[in-house]
Amino acid sequence: MDHAVVLKGNMSVARTTLQGNIILLCLFAAQAIGVYVTLWAYDLLSHFKPSLYAGILVVSLVLVLLVKSLSYMFRYLGYEDHERGLPRIKDDFLGGWLNANYMLAFLVPMLLLPTFMSLFSSMKSAIHLVQPFYLDEFLMKADRFLHFGLDPWRITHGIFGTAFLSVMLNFVYNLWFFIMFSYVLWMIVNVHFGRQRMQFLFAFVISWPLIGLLLAVFMSSAGPVYYGDIVGDHSIFGPLMDALKAFDQEYKDSVFGIFALNTQDMLWADYLKNDTGIGSGISAMPSMHVAIAALLYFSGREVSKYIGYGMLIFLILIQIGSVHLGWHYALDGYLSIFLVWMLWKFCGWLTGRIYGPESVPEERPESVR
Repeated sequence: MDHAVVLKGNMSVARTTLQGNIILLCLFAAQAIGVYVTLWAYDLLSHFKPSLYAGILVVSLVLVLLVKSLSYMFRYLGYEDHERGLPRIKDDFLGGWLNANYMLAFLVPMLLLPTFMSLFSSMKSAIHLVQPFYLDEFLMKADRFLHFGLDPWRITHGIFGTAFLSVMLNFVYNLWFFIMFSYVLWMIVNVHFGRQRMQFLFAFVISWPLIGLLLAVFMSSAGPVYYGDIVGDHSIFGPLMDALKAFDQEYKDSVFGIFALNTQDMLWADYLKNDTGIGSGISAMPSMHVAIAALLYFSGREVSKYIGYGMLIFLILIQIGSVHLGWHYALDGYLSIFLVWMLWKFCGWLTGRIYGPESVPEERPESVR
């Protein structure tokens, strides 16, 4: 058993846990340094806001504590009377949660991800200041070329071109954050997933700065919804936005609607003010909505074929919704899926270097067995 002894006795950490979390810490640090240096170099440090998502940490910890407490309560109630008592509770907690191996694996991503996402938003809000939007016209023409002379949104509106279906696509699109948040939290908590968990966390932490920032700056574009304002031609995507507004009007007295329209207006207002806030920033290529949906699919199918099926449906709907609602060119999503697939393969190789051949079971301290 290959342990890295942290303190004495039971306070030991599996070599795989230690190596994996050192890599995660290095990835977190690389993103923080990269964002800070870039904003400093362009005199944009007013956008550097590492605590934007601090509240998510509190929510996450409360949810974890609640779910784990309820889970343990049902487990404890399943014990025979002679098995219950404080010694059993102590052994369960020390063996399952309150040991060095679990706490290291759990706390590193849990504590650092809110800052990580805050720094992503800080940089995303400044993409257009580092590299002004320039690729929209090319992406529009590339979309037409790939879709036999048609704008992809005309295809989606030919299939889903009713108010009801458009609202449903918008609803699923808005679920993206909650599904992503729940899945990431689930992966953080379930340390016993071992290599599958670490492969997901590596890919998640690399995809945001690589795909969502570096490539977004290199391929700076605003997306169909803002095409007319950026390029100066409202004839191409103006009919799309008019259709969405008409669908929204059909639900004006309902709790539903095309919520994307309000979000798009808020993002444009932040863009005009050069403001940085939660969720702010405009960037079309590549699509992080599609990229993360693809990552959830690649990861989910490794955990369960049924989760994989569900995430595949989710990915398809996000790709369609991103075009249908004017957020993205279809090519944004296609490239994102390909990039995430390559990143997933790379992270699989990286975890293989840590965990060894897949037939070898995960190394864990005796205290967590």
